[in-house]
Amino acid sequence: MHAFCKTCENCQKVDTGQKVLLYNSRPHLFPEKLRSRWSGPFIVKHVYPYRALDIENPKNNNVFKVNRHHLKTYFDNFPSENEFIGLNDPVDKG
Repeated sequence: MHAFCKTCENCQKVDTGQKVLLYNSRPHLFPEKLRSRWSGPFIVKHVYPYRALDIENPKNNNVFKVNRHHLKTYFDNFPSENEFIGLNDPVDKG
């Protein structure tokens, strides 16, 4: 799956204004098992050649340059499709 995503044009495309997550790669003295190393979302401000990007933290408006390898796309507003299937309902009527 990783190899497919690396060749997928939509997965690798980053545009200005897009939301992304940043991988926190700093070494930790006491690793926290329940804490995610992805932080964000951040907003892409400028895309440079050779996989460099300027991203902005919307909380304090800090802008900094990062490598594209430390980012992944942030997807928000997933449609919440809650399907209810009763346990007493037959699945196959045939």
